[in-house]
Amino acid sequence: MGIVVRQASWNAALAYVGLALGFVNVVLLYPKILPEDQFGLTRLIVSIATIAAQVAQLGLDNTVIRYFPYFRDTERRHNGLLALVLGIGTAGAFVAMFVLWAFHGYFALWFGAADGLYAEHGITVLPLVLSEVYFFLFRSYSRSVHRSIAPTFSREFLLRVLQMGLILLQAAYHFDLRTFMLLYVGTFVISTIALVFDLWRSDSLHFGVDRLRVPKRLGRSMSRYAMFTFGSGMAVIALGNIDQLMVGAMLKNGLDNVAYYAVAFYIASVILIPARALVLPSMPILAEAWKKRDHVKIDMIYRRSAAIQLVIGIYLFLCLWSGVDALFSLMKPGYALARQALLILAAVNVINLAGGLSGGIVATSRSYWFDAVSGAVLVVLNVVLDFVFIKLFGLTGAAWSSLVSFSVVLAWRMAFLHRKHGLWPFDASTARTALMGVLLAALLWFMPTVGALWTNAIVRVVLITALFWPAVYFLRLAPDLSEQAATLKQRFINKSR
Repeated sequence: MGIVVRQASWNAALAYVGLALGFVNVVLLYPKILPEDQFGLTRLIVSIATIAAQVAQLGLDNTVIRYFPYFRDTERRHNGLLALVLGIGTAGAFVAMFVLWAFHGYFALWFGAADGLYAEHGITVLPLVLSEVYFFLFRSYSRSVHRSIAPTFSREFLLRVLQMGLILLQAAYHFDLRTFMLLYVGTFVISTIALVFDLWRSDSLHFGVDRLRVPKRLGRSMSRYAMFTFGSGMAVIALGNIDQLMVGAMLKNGLDNVAYYAVAFYIASVILIPARALVLPSMPILAEAWKKRDHVKIDMIYRRSAAIQLVIGIYLFLCLWSGVDALFSLMKPGYALARQALLILAAVNVINLAGGLSGGIVATSRSYWFDAVSGAVLVVLNVVLDFVFIKLFGLTGAAWSSLVSFSVVLAWRMAFLHRKHGLWPFDASTARTALMGVLLAALLWFMPTVGALWTNAIVRVVLITALFWPAVYFLRLAPDLSEQAATLKQRFINKSR
């Protein structure tokens, strides 16, 4: 786990810095400086571009990681793998862009009216689709050559800095919406260029067009894998993005509601940062382990990742619950409509973390077909339940849809891993962690309000922190975290002497 822990630590640090920047952007700046419908438009085109790019690259992002060990050869420029996936991805991107352009009028009717904001400015989604396709593919390539920090830096940190600068310029110079949207898309393009620059600077950018050799048997295997993982890739981007599309299409004042839901989704996503930090460096290692049939290493990564993620996820959920009212006090009153949705989405993310790296383990195994099947089921279930629950419960219904659909599919995926490969992430410490979370949640529920809104939030977070982490350390609920804490403690003692 050495390389995983080191890169995960850097990824987590960058992600949390990016989170702070994103909080300032999404919670403090964008909702205050932009009207709700304009802010909702920015979130809507990102959701559309993300879904379109995922479709356009045809599962190649996971394919690169899964098959890179078979192409790895620096002298032969990795046998042209990068050139192959970029060629296919570019073709797919242009097809997706053509579809969005050709049916723009129909999409405009779904998201407002023929003369609404999306009708006038939604076409800016086209360059964003191309940028996102390239980002997905270069991110996978970077992870395969063990440079997982660069994608995190470019997307979690650099993109947030650029967008913060843009919204501050908007506040100062009041660009017209067309100019603002073009500059907004430009921030994504720059972050993709930064990722490519890192590969070039590290001498890892090997296209190898003249070295492209794909044996027929390997090519057929890669095609099958890409086809199957297409479904799993859609599942990754389904939660949140599909919800926002359905909210925008089904509710009155759709763009306003997209803005409200996007804020709730973003704040809840803080809980997923440990998973993102672990997944980036772990996927190539899992692919290598499956190639060598090293089930011991896979089982170890599965159990340890689940323990770490669950501990951090429960702690972040409790902190978020403690301060949710204080957070919404920073925004316009309308955003408080998403309070319940935020807490439900936070619970979804804790459940996600409890499953460890189950998705990555399935995706890199010979049972990758199941990842595609379960991913397709998740997308379909999410869309169907969105339609039903949004009609019944409005904005909050989208969050309930995510909770039900994701819980069902995650349980199915974990049961499959246990039955097929004998892998299971839970043990007695999992039950102790869950019990501790329930007890602390009960404490928050019955605890009386202390002082003003922010005072109450701070007191609760401090109390949870003071009780939670000593229990984690002494009960060894996450051994890797306890070992790191012990190491840091020893280093501090040694330096103090």
